[in-house]
Amino acid sequence: MLSGECLRERLTYFHRPATNGLHRYARMAIAGAGARGLRGNRIHHQPRTCDSRETTGHEAPRPGLLPTIRSVQLFKLGFELAPPVIELGGTEQLVLRFDDLQPYTENLSYTLVHCDHAWRPSDLMPGQYLEGSTNAYLPVGNNSYNTLQPFIHYELVVPNADMRPIRSGNYILKVYRGSDEDDLVLTRRFLVFEQRATVDAQVRATRQVDLRDAAQQLDFVVNTNTLPVQDPFGEVHVTLLQNFRWDDARSGAKPRFVRGTELVYDFPDQGLFMGGNEFRNFDLKNLRYATQRIARIVPGVGERVYEAWLLPDSRRSIRRYNSQPDINGRCLIRNDQVDGDPLGADYVKVHFKLPMEAPFANPVYVYGQLSDFQCREEFRMRYSPEDTAYVADPLIKQGFYDFSFVTLPQGADAPDITAIEGSHFQTENDYLVLVYFTDRGQRLDRLVGLRFVNSARQ
Repeated sequence: MLSGECLRERLTYFHRPATNGLHRYARMAIAGAGARGLRGNRIHHQPRTCDSRETTGHEAPRPGLLPTIRSVQLFKLGFELAPPVIELGGTEQLVLRFDDLQPYTENLSYTLVHCDHAWRPSDLMPGQYLEGSTNAYLPVGNNSYNTLQPFIHYELVVPNADMRPIRSGNYILKVYRGSDEDDLVLTRRFLVFEQRATVDAQVRATRQVDLRDAAQQLDFVVNTNTLPVQDPFGEVHVTLLQNFRWDDARSGAKPRFVRGTELVYDFPDQGLFMGGNEFRNFDLKNLRYATQRIARIVPGVGERVYEAWLLPDSRRSIRRYNSQPDINGRCLIRNDQVDGDPLGADYVKVHFKLPMEAPFANPVYVYGQLSDFQCREEFRMRYSPEDTAYVADPLIKQGFYDFSFVTLPQGADAPDITAIEGSHFQTENDYLVLVYFTDRGQRLDRLVGLRFVNSARQ
């Protein structure tokens, strides 16, 4: 079972109803395209409830955290940019991928844990929400080939013949060593939904005049239909996500009006998000030539990995909005020379540079799915007086990446992008409304409705 520590999960994106636009952006990513920044103005904090193998920039790694684990992805089978969201009883599957940079394989196991709407473990036995085994061995890892940085690649598909969720709700996929569930390697969140409630959602201009040019307001109405809701204020819970970022998840919104089975939320405070800016990007799918935003690529000395220097980026907080296609902070891991096989994608030391006349009071990070949507220490930038700039050089696997530069205020859980990237109402963002119903008969929170909405394509 999970301990009472904190689960800080950062995931990736999108369910089938919204994939038409994403396929368009995926083609742009493969060809090389756009850019975008992150969001500030975090209004409501998510409860810290479950154990994890992920930390923020203010924390030292917990005992047992494997620093050799890299490039963790959890996405819908068939589309690497899709989020880990599947329908209960459906045929869709999720793919977990990750690399281990250590030279030997390990016996790894996995399990699924059902959680309530606030990501606290549900008061259920595993057999009450899983069909088949309650834990199983991870398939044996495969060695990389033709890479300067050797690694072992692990891959798992769920649900599978061994394990299948039979209840809707929030799930944690846990990977651990041997048979000791406390010896965690990594955790990832995913969602299993049943479409029992309907959600009508729109992104509007905020009613706060001073934020009208910078913020976006998510407004929505939930219809519970035939669900046996007796107390809509206590049994229905809503979580709001921008670009599937769990570090800035908003919860606690209550309906302002109840009209029969309709719950009208009417511009809730939790739905006010800063629009942010379009993500920046770089393309390292092929190391034989420098793409648009790459200054130069240099082979490593001897058996060392390649190094890539990005063109210096400038601060965008005082600029006007500039529309650029992006993939909302996500990444597409790929080496074009081996037809996208993750075993043949090498690791590259990527040099970031952000010119700045003086350092900020708060630390600066490179942020996006490349950092698990966290302010991780290896992506923390250091100020170089000689260059008059912030610099960083993390090890990143080949592919196409969105990223942004963020600051992390002291004591904050979510980063602030406005200091460097600016914020605009026109920015294209993906939003997700999640509706949970506390089923007292089944003693769990069911995910009974969801709705994806895009700020630019409504």
